[in-house]
Amino acid sequence: MAGNEPPDIVLAAYGLAGAAAAPLDGGNAWATRAEPQVVLKRRRLPGSGAGADWEAELRRQAAAAGWPAGGLVRAADGSAAAAAGGETWTCETWLPGERREVRSVAGWRILGRLLGRLHSDLARSDPGTQRPGLGKVWELDVLTEAAGAGTFNRLVAAFGERYPDLAASIRRERYRNLRELARLGYPELAEQPIHGDFSPKNLLWTGGELTGLIGWEFARRDAAMCDLAPLLMPHGPLDLPHAQALFEGYAAVRPVSNQEFGILPALVRASLLWQVTVLLIRWRLLGDEPAGIARTMLERFPVFERYALELGALRANVRG
Repeated sequence: MAGNEPPDIVLAAYGLAGAAAAPLDGGNAWATRAEPQVVLKRRRLPGSGAGADWEAELRRQAAAAGWPAGGLVRAADGSAAAAAGGETWTCETWLPGERREVRSVAGWRILGRLLGRLHSDLARSDPGTQRPGLGKVWELDVLTEAAGAGTFNRLVAAFGERYPDLAASIRRERYRNLRELARLGYPELAEQPIHGDFSPKNLLWTGGELTGLIGWEFARRDAAMCDLAPLLMPHGPLDLPHAQALFEGYAAVRPVSNQEFGILPALVRASLLWQVTVLLIRWRLLGDEPAGIARTMLERFPVFERYALELGALRANVRG
């Protein structure tokens, strides 16, 4: 097969040898024309199949609560993931619907309510054990070691041999973030299952109905706010009226404590470091270019520092 299509070994693992497939998400997912239709997904991290069984069970619990979470289709040997060429693939139930950009205050309020409902439902199905291969948002060694890239510090050191200034900025943000999370009580926050990448790009709609909740690769046990924080900085800062609507919608379903609200800026920084770590792993193991790392460290972090000061003005609108 050519390009970035699913390799033959992956197709064969799922009994799809010879099946035609059409690209989705820029070639990171492929919808097959098998019956029933399924989607093959290239995981963003090599080795991320370690927790696929945990993910499959969480998705099953979400579906039982009424969420269109789909499921993982097991390979012929019973495994929930397949490996090929240093990458990990999963096979998932095909879900109908299309993504929608969220551009209005009402849309962000709906998104907040959905996330609040999801957290409430997932809390009731908490397995009480962490997903294998993933840790909490500040446990970056778990992320890097599970992918086969060594410890976080060694990974940054290797990166620093070629890009010393960027590596130095990563270290500064990392140590600063560890201190602020500890000071603000992150370890004391309640843990529960979270989606790990809840955003408009992972919601599929048919008419006015949510028909697909996808993108569970980084689902794990963590503080609930670790799902909300990244929504404040998807690429650039979320417009303040939209951020307020997001908070209002969320808090209407799941009240937000003062401590949770106060720690949100630190969790946004932690989520940016998580994203940088994923890119570092891919740089080390797959040879990806470091442009995304540079953009986050040189542009997104400085922009967020200005935005973080404005977030305090929204605190009065969150009740809990």
